[in-house]
Amino acid sequence: MSTITDGATTLTPILVLGHTVEAESRNVVHRILGGGVDVTLRDALPRSGTLSVLCADAAAGYAMLAMHRAGSVLTLTDVDVPEVNMTYVVSGPVRLNLDEDTRELYVLEAEFQEVLL
Repeated sequence: MSTITDGATTLTPILVLGHTVEAESRNVVHRILGGGVDVTLRDALPRSGTLSVLCADAAAGYAMLAMHRAGSVLTLTDVDVPEVNMTYVVSGPVRLNLDEDTRELYVLEAEFQEVLL
């Protein structure tokens, strides 16, 4: 079971369908005159990517959309797949799609940036 909360409201999608993650490196590579490189090592940025969740119906889908549009810090918790647990903000487009097969379920996709509080 998954939950997404903004601290005041908790929503429960049917399933986390997708969790595409990337972590941008902050290493700095300096090209040295005459050849070679010098490297300054730094930790990568927190995770970013696209989150995709399945919602039970239009009401659940639009509630999820409203939560992701509100400009809040959100927390995803999934007891079945704890690796996806994170605190995040929306960092790009949020899309809500009616599932073409069922014509009842909704899929929300949101670009995210993990935040470390």
